[in-house]
Amino acid sequence: MDFKGLIDHYQTLPKSELIEKLVFKNAKLLTQENVIEKLEDEQKRLQEINQGHQKLNGELMQEIKQLKQGDK
Repeated sequence: MDFKGLIDHYQTLPKSELIEKLVFKNAKLLTQENVIEKLEDEQKRLQEINQGHQKLNGELMQEIKQLKQGDK
């Protein structure tokens, strides 16, 4: 991104228009931060579910193994 060009452009704007643009950019950033936080929370929840499934799968495999040994 051409930050120098952006700064030059912002310097040509009237104060009210500059404030409006910056407020909208800030609002967009805050919205994006909220989305990122929600996605991070969802990722954490899915990791916890996956760990639970892995543990349960391991326990079930042990039970199956024990049952097979009991049938012999």
